[in-house]
Amino acid sequence: MGVFDIKKRYKVIIAMALVLAVGVYMGMQALKPLVVSWEITAYGDLTDTLVVQGRVMPQKSVVLNATASGTVVSLPFLPGMTVDEGQKLVIIASASPAELEIQKQQLRQQLATAEYQYQQLFSAEGQARQAAALEAAQSAQALAERQYQAALEVEKEISGVYTPGQLSELENAVKITKQALAAVEAQGASGADRNYYSILISSTRAQLEALDEDEQNEPLTAPFTGVVWRLFTGEGTYIMKNQPVLTLYQSDSMKIEISLLSEDSLRLHVDQQATIRLSDGSRFAARVSFISPVAEQVISSLGLAENRCTVELIAQDLPPMLGAGHQVDVSFIRLTAENVLTVPASCLAPLNGGSGVYVMEGGKARLKPVETGQKSGGRVEISGGLSAGDTVITNPYDAGVKEGSRVKMEDRR
Repeated sequence: MGVFDIKKRYKVIIAMALVLAVGVYMGMQALKPLVVSWEITAYGDLTDTLVVQGRVMPQKSVVLNATASGTVVSLPFLPGMTVDEGQKLVIIASASPAELEIQKQQLRQQLATAEYQYQQLFSAEGQARQAAALEAAQSAQALAERQYQAALEVEKEISGVYTPGQLSELENAVKITKQALAAVEAQGASGADRNYYSILISSTRAQLEALDEDEQNEPLTAPFTGVVWRLFTGEGTYIMKNQPVLTLYQSDSMKIEISLLSEDSLRLHVDQQATIRLSDGSRFAARVSFISPVAEQVISSLGLAENRCTVELIAQDLPPMLGAGHQVDVSFIRLTAENVLTVPASCLAPLNGGSGVYVMEGGKARLKPVETGQKSGGRVEISGGLSAGDTVITNPYDAGVKEGSRVKMEDRR
């Protein structure tokens, strides 16, 4: 046997050894069970989680108005500052007694003029004068119209009786009397005029009363210990009596306010529990205290019309720094189906036009046909095909499971 034949034989032997090793390895791999995730089925509630954004709002707040007219000299508070009950909130420089008297004289003159105009238009004497003037204007217009029409008839029968100048004068007389009638009618008192003068008289009297009160006004003070929320004016600004100055709220009684789609609000109930999550990750318990039965149509950020309801919650142990206007995440766990058998949605595999679930039996995977029901929160109701206590494979696709595959439970330790 030559050297060449010996080398060839060795190569064949090595090749056969490699094929044998690969075959042994493949056989061992085929016999090695797949490690799978699993779950034991049991009856329970099928729920889902609704997460929405809400705002922290005060349960009690009040808008405080200026007690006098004048210039704001001092407004020493900013939104978020705490004020004590009885503390003075704003200093208003009211007009001097001489300036107040001048303002009152001007208002008295304005009131007298308005009342005189009202009497001229709406008293019995004023209406009689207006009626007489209207009747006279109507008579004059009718007479001028008859004279002009008569002249036209005569001129039609016998041409040349009237000169062109005379006909023009008669026509102008008709135009002038029509204008005069229109002017008298425009001077007549309408319902709008009566309303205008009534409002003018009432507002002028109210301003006079306000000026009288300004002479003995009380300073604006905090009715309770609270936090300044909004400011409606600033130093150097002139404000009128009863004009809003600021909003004050009590910080020890806050609520969470959310706007929910009407179909979502119908699945909630008063006293339902919720979880409040802040931006730093901290969580607090809350309960629903109010669900508005009224829905309002609003336009979403996508330009779609939505019906939304206001829902309020009372939170427990909110941190003191969480004041009005802060945004929070609100989570609700809602019941979809009660006391049903469920599996993770990842368990389902297509089977004969329907669905199946891999069940572990004797160390192998068996694909069983199932009937499904409601879906919620990543789980599916199984209404038929499985029993409580079955061990199902929850990751058949990731693990490469097939019918009859050898499987091994994933170690959860």
